[in-house]
Parts: sequence; structure tokens; C-alpha cells
Amino acid sequence: MTQLKLGAAMAGVALLALAGGGQAAPAKAPTAAAILKAADGRIPDLLACLREQKVALVGAHRGGPFAEHPENALVTFDYTTSLAPVFIETDVQQTFDGVLFMNHDAVLDRNTTGHGVIAEQRWAQVSPLKQRDPTGQPTASSPPTLADALKWADGRVLLLLDVKPQTDADLLMAEVEKAGAKGRVMFLAYTVRQAQAMRAANPEAVLAIPVFDRKMLEEARAAGLIGPRTVAMVRPAAVGAGFIPELEALGATVMSGTYGGPQTPDAVYRTPADAGAYQALAAAGPRLIVSNRPLAAAEAMLADPTYARRLAACGVTP
Repeated sequence: MTQLKLGAAMAGVALLALAGGGQAAPAKAPTAAAILKAADGRIPDLLACLREQKVALVGAHRGGPFAEHPENALVTFDYTTSLAPVFIETDVQQTFDGVLFMNHDAVLDRNTTGHGVIAEQRWAQVSPLKQRDPTGQPTASSPPTLADALKWADGRVLLLLDVKPQTDADLLMAEVEKAGAKGRVMFLAYTVRQAQAMRAANPEAVLAIPVFDRKMLEEARAAGLIGPRTVAMVRPAAVGAGFIPELEALGATVMSGTYGGPQTPDAVYRTPADAGAYQALAAAGPRLIVSNRPLAAAEAMLADPTYARRLAACGVTP
């Protein structure tokens, strides 16, 4: 077993131990499916409860890849959700011929066996490719379509679709509606214009947008994008103490990442003794925290003896 895979497996064992007092997780332990059940058709209500209970959900960034488990792969989603109470953040790209599929980069080279710009490729060129794991090794997994991901997630996990700017909003929302997934998906936009197009295509969409400073907040407010169906992406360390409470007073829910620097929780967490790194971020106000190490982040959340109880107050019970 590779070192990366062993580390992920050990994190899963520790997570189950925390959830079940050293035994397999009991029936009352929170699960990814329980989060979806609480959210399905009523995501704004769940977000409001998370704000009220001051509790954070963990998101698996690109599904939580590790050795032999590529980013944005169904096999990775399955592994992560089998071990941790998380939602899945995953990326949507669009081929030249209008097929939506799961991939982060605008090019194929880094994380697939293909080459070139995705927007210049037809699906027939992309579909036979294999996804590479974080070590660069090809795996047996091919890039899933958005339709594949939506079908797989039904009954399993809440999705946050990171929608790349070149993706057609109408096509995206039509695909989500066709899958019957409107009530179990959130969307991430990069700009006010992109968010407006997505909101026009789906007025009930829960949209995550960057609100890194007051200027971005005022632009989003002027566009009518701040409210109960808004997830505001914020870096707590970069804003004043009153910024997150102000967003919550406007009805928005704050989301932050746990990665991106040497002092971030993903970088410093080694054992459950380091749980405070994730807990401190959650205490700063984000109700959604997206991690490259979702098993570690969930382990840290579960180390708080009140965590499962506060999630249960929001309907996150099996």
C-alpha cells in the first residue's frame, strides 16, 4: 500500500474511532447521506440552521483525492463519503461539443492521460482518457460526465458544483434539472456576471460567490446576489471581525478553504491533537469548510463532543 493510501486509510480508521468511541461508527453518527437527507429540497433551511447552531459542514475539495484515487472521480467520491460526514466539491468543464464533465483544469495534461485545451476537444476525444491520481499515475477511472456524477450522488451526498467560467449556465441548469437534482446541488460562480447568469437560469439556485472584501460585498449586493441562497466565500484572516456577522445578518452563509498556505489547517494537521486548527477556523464563522484533507477535517470536527449533537439539531441524523 502506498504511503498516501496508507495515510488516508489510517485517517478513516481514526475517524470511525472518534465517531464510535473506538468501535465502528454507531447508527447515530453523522454521515454524508444524512447531510444530503437534511439538505434535499431545503438547502437554504439547512444553511440557516448551521448559522444558528454555529456548526460547520466539511466539504471534500475535488472529492478528496489521494493515491490511486484521482480528483473529481466517482471512485474517490465513494471512498470519501463512506468514511466521513461531508459534502463533495467537484468541478465542471465543458467540451467543444457541449458535454459537461468533471475536471478542474482548463487543459487535460495534468490530471488525465490526454493533452490540450478542453474547450477545443470533443467528448469522443475525452471520454476514453484515464484520470491520473495525485502522484501522476494513470488509474482505471475515466472522467465522469456531470450526468454520471449527479446520478451517482443521488441518495449519497450533497454536491457543490464548481462551475468553470466557460461553462454555459443554461446547459448546466438543464442538465441538473433533467437529473432531478435541483434540490441537492449548490453551485460555485467566479464572478458577479457568471452568478447572475446562473441565477437567471435557475432562480432557486444556491450560489457560492467570492466575497473577499467590502468592495466585492457591495458589488454582489448591488446585483441582488446576497441573501439566504448565497454562500459567501471569505478568508476569515483577511477581513475584520464584523465582516462575517454582517454577511450572516444579510442571510448569507460563509464558506472558507482549509488549504493554500503553510499555516492552514490542512498543512498543520498531523494527529487528532491538532484538531484545534480546523476547529479554530470553524469558530471564526464559516459554516462550510472545504478541505483537501476531508477525512482529517471531519476527524477534527468530530473531536468536538458537541459536533454531532449540533448537526442533529439541523436534521443531520441517519
